[in-house]
Amino acid sequence: MVKLAQWFVLLIVIIPLFAYSSSPRNISISGLSEPLEKNLAYHLDALGSDSITKMGNVKLTRIVNEALNPFGYYHPTAQLTRVDDKEINLKVSSGPVTRIKESDIVVSGQAADNSELLKIVEQTNLKQGQALQHQEYDNLKSKIQSFALSHGYLDGQFTMTRLEVIPSKNEANIRVHFNSGKQYYFGDTRIFNSQIENERLFNLKDFDQGDPFDVMKLSEYQNSLSETGWFGAIDVHPEYVAITDNLEVPVEVSVAPRSKNVVEVGGGYSSDMGIRGSLSWAQPWYNAKGHSFQSAVSVSKPEQSLLLGYKIPTQDILNDYYGIKFETTHLDYLDTLSLSSDLTFEKHWKLDSDWQSTVYVKFLYEDYQQAMDEGLSRLLMPGISFSYADKQQDNKRIKHKHIYAIEYSDDRVVSDTQILRLTGETALSWSINDSQRLNFRVSMGANISDELSNIPSSLRFFAGGDGSLRGYDYESISPVDENGELKGAPYMLSSGLEYQHRIFDAFWIGGFVDVGDAFESNFDAKVGTGLSVIWETSFVPIKLDVARGIDDDRDDQWKVYLSLGTQF
Repeated sequence: MVKLAQWFVLLIVIIPLFAYSSSPRNISISGLSEPLEKNLAYHLDALGSDSITKMGNVKLTRIVNEALNPFGYYHPTAQLTRVDDKEINLKVSSGPVTRIKESDIVVSGQAADNSELLKIVEQTNLKQGQALQHQEYDNLKSKIQSFALSHGYLDGQFTMTRLEVIPSKNEANIRVHFNSGKQYYFGDTRIFNSQIENERLFNLKDFDQGDPFDVMKLSEYQNSLSETGWFGAIDVHPEYVAITDNLEVPVEVSVAPRSKNVVEVGGGYSSDMGIRGSLSWAQPWYNAKGHSFQSAVSVSKPEQSLLLGYKIPTQDILNDYYGIKFETTHLDYLDTLSLSSDLTFEKHWKLDSDWQSTVYVKFLYEDYQQAMDEGLSRLLMPGISFSYADKQQDNKRIKHKHIYAIEYSDDRVVSDTQILRLTGETALSWSINDSQRLNFRVSMGANISDELSNIPSSLRFFAGGDGSLRGYDYESISPVDENGELKGAPYMLSSGLEYQHRIFDAFWIGGFVDVGDAFESNFDAKVGTGLSVIWETSFVPIKLDVARGIDDDRDDQWKVYLSLGTQF
């Protein structure tokens, strides 16, 4: 019965992936170049092969015209042939292409001599004698309009836009006339009701007084103010009614401070760790310079921890800041008894829009007993980490996040022992469609040192439990000593694959497989598998996992994990 349940869970994970595969294509198109064929296939895909075979010549001709006209082909011919019961062939001849006879593109107003705008006009593929493409015509109008709005030509408008096609002659005339009007500039920026120094907020602007006015830069400025976390409400708007004689547009920024104290509560349950709870208290702005403070307490029966952190932004507020962090943890679980405290000084900066780097120095003090190893450890560990996370507003089918770190201690400088520590974690989420998604994660770690016994418990690697190997007790997988007690490992590798399917509204079900091990030299894969139920409430996601470890040497016990505010 147990083996049957295991295979059932694996099928739950695998079958939807095969079910999602698209059926073999049974309509072939011949006689067209690749762009034309793709556009025609797009028009036909919505109809299905049955509808196409029953379609009359008039309707078929209309659909082929709709697909080819935008590329300048107004006289295509099509012939539909049934090859066999599984394949239909549509042979299409595009006919002669329509070419541009007259190209009348005119820019007037103050932008008439603007070299950047004239370059846009010059680079367009709408010159006399060129093949007509409707997309080029639409793109030109869009580029002119975008340029005008981003360079302060607020009164700019098209006085004529006309695409004249003469199919009988295979000719077309292009007429685009644009009057830019006057050019406007950014004026003075005024900030109201801010509890943060104005100079700090001015540093977030991507424009100065006298720059060409660009309404998109105001939107970016508002987003930057929001990302600081200092304000509960933000309104950035131009004062068009107060435009000066030299055509400068004043900018007004109205803000409302965010609550100075933010408290959050979290919790969960698992079969191995029991009930766990967490309480965090943060001050998003501690003073007028925008410093911030955070604290968090996490409590379960075997483990209790306290975290304190202080953040000091530099002039480049969003991308560059210093941090001070203190954390202490007490753990009494299985063969581990540890009391550790670490103090970290760190410097953060962004490498680009997604990647962030952190250089830090951490001092770790730990009193531990791990199986038969007992010690008092002092380590000074400089390190560097790199992290990547997709922005929340990014609308991507595949989202991913990564964090990698290197740390080193040397027994010649304060530390008791020499350790080179490497860690990494990657998570990906693929939204197959609105009702299906696939999640994957992998974690890895390595401690390179002469003796495992000199490494404190908190730096040794274990596997098992939620976020690692579901179906096994928390951190219950590691090498054992001669007494059969867990001693931790110098290496760790684990991964997880989970398929989730929406059953209705905010409710999802899923199936998953976790694989991993904490080991000394040889990787011995342990496998856990199970089912999940997810309720995506408007406040916080709630996830219930039921899992079992597939290992003949372990008892046949299902593990339950309940988590709030976490996904995969």
